[in-house]
Amino acid sequence: MKKSLAGFTLIELIVTLSILVILTGLTSVNLLGFYAKNTLNTSIPILISDLKQQQLKAMVGDTEGDTSHAAYGIYFQSDRYTLFQGSSYSDLDTANFDIILNRDLQFSNIILPGSQIVFASGSGEVANYNQSFDYVTLKNTSTDETKTVRINQYGTIINIY
Repeated sequence: MKKSLAGFTLIELIVTLSILVILTGLTSVNLLGFYAKNTLNTSIPILISDLKQQQLKAMVGDTEGDTSHAAYGIYFQSDRYTLFQGSSYSDLDTANFDIILNRDLQFSNIILPGSQIVFASGSGEVANYNQSFDYVTLKNTSTDETKTVRINQYGTIINIY
């Protein structure tokens, strides 16, 4: 009597695993490309939201525990931006809140006076506004795609290109 052995041969297992490895590799490459393209498109709305939040705090007179109303602003560096309270940025203020950009993103152009935008208390207008210095450019270093955000004297986003 002859016994039949059920199972797979070594060659069949190697071919099957090779196909799975190739498919996984192709899928991973495609997903990483999608991620790199979307980091810029998802970071711009967050930046705009933070700008509007700081402006709103200045307009309504949010004191954040202090006794008097203050201006609010955002200070830009190449790899991050900082939300702060007051008429100018101070790196010694412990109330500052840093937002660190994704590793693929950086501010390539910071064309603002003192690398900051300050919203005046009460009005929410941009303090010391200068029409020649009113934008920041965010760049995705892996795709070289850029988005520029322009702000007018009233603190309104006037262009995103």
